[in-house]
Amino acid sequence: MTEQSKVKVGIVGCGVVATAYYLPCLMEMETVEITAVCDLYKARTEACVRLFGAKEEYLDYYEMLEKADIDAVMILTAPGTHVPFTLAAVEKGKHILLQKPMATTMEEAHQIADAVREASVKAIIEPSSSSALDPDMKQIRSLVKQGVLGDVMWFSLGWTGPTKYGPELSMNPYGQAAFYNEDSGGFLFDLPYAPANVVGVLGSCASVMAHTATYVKDHKIVAEEKYDEYLKNVTDPHDANYWDVVLDMPRTVPVKMEAVDNAYSLYVMADGSQGACHIGRIYHPTLPGVGGGSLQVFGTEGNLIFGGGYYASIVSSRKDLLPEVSDDGWYHIPQRGDVSKAKFPKPTPGAFNYYHESSKHWIDCILNDKEPVVGLEWGLHITEMMYGALESSRTGKRYEMTTRLPESM
Repeated sequence: MTEQSKVKVGIVGCGVVATAYYLPCLMEMETVEITAVCDLYKARTEACVRLFGAKEEYLDYYEMLEKADIDAVMILTAPGTHVPFTLAAVEKGKHILLQKPMATTMEEAHQIADAVREASVKAIIEPSSSSALDPDMKQIRSLVKQGVLGDVMWFSLGWTGPTKYGPELSMNPYGQAAFYNEDSGGFLFDLPYAPANVVGVLGSCASVMAHTATYVKDHKIVAEEKYDEYLKNVTDPHDANYWDVVLDMPRTVPVKMEAVDNAYSLYVMADGSQGACHIGRIYHPTLPGVGGGSLQVFGTEGNLIFGGGYYASIVSSRKDLLPEVSDDGWYHIPQRGDVSKAKFPKPTPGAFNYYHESSKHWIDCILNDKEPVVGLEWGLHITEMMYGALESSRTGKRYEMTTRLPESM
């Protein structure tokens, strides 16, 4: 470890992911000081001071960068702010953790990457779900590399978000700037978990053909001030998940969907496999037991399926590669935590919580001068898989990827 023993962190964006996930983790870490928080709404910064022990609060991000004694910044704001906020932090020599998406164009994503490299700061690009930070995903990737599926032929994946609350409730219940405005990138860029899941198993993507569209333009969301009212009544910093209540609140504020709400992509991977991926969040309910379109991968020697009551399961003729085989012939990786008792999308106890693991990994990389696993190459590649879908849909042509993941992933 370097002489530095504690990282002074500033947070911009005191919204749901900050108060439900990142801040509860940071406040428990001995190597972190929550030095400053910043948001446009004072009720939110005040809540972060009261609940999580933040030492200073700001209503202007650039003022926080100038005045606060911080080493690093978590950027947890709406997507339209990610590029300018990141570039401003990096220019000041601050390490960054950037919530998804990295950017909505490759030009802007490369601007971030170039600035980070020039400043020699540590950058985590979320999401780290499906990355090597998750030991279960790391094991799956290793088995696939060893040939447990043989030659991978094809895969399928659908990612639609919550659906059990009815047609009007399957869309995001809040956050016009985060999910509905044009510069948010829409649900394609809100759900990079899907391409992350694919590359987490199969490695780099080579090309994409896609059709994207906006099918439903008129929506209603919960009034913005309801979140502030919620925070005022929270007393337990480890139980500040707005998702637990907002799904049942009346949606009274009309908003327009200005970006893509559905994307249908055909990805060809560097290993030669290909598969279909649907990302959308309108109304896609499924019958109990049928599943909601989790990743399924099919090879010449075996199949890999996520879900079905497990984290993932593999059946293979290469039983010598499997750690164990159940009576049904499958190797099952159990789902950590009790999924049945969890409210969407609150991480279940014992399950891999990417917000927490990213935070810990980020601080470790800063203190010990390590390169992040979910760093620039990870962020650039997943961003390009989404950007490539838009470009393919726009041009009607196959989009050839220009980025690759490191060979170690």
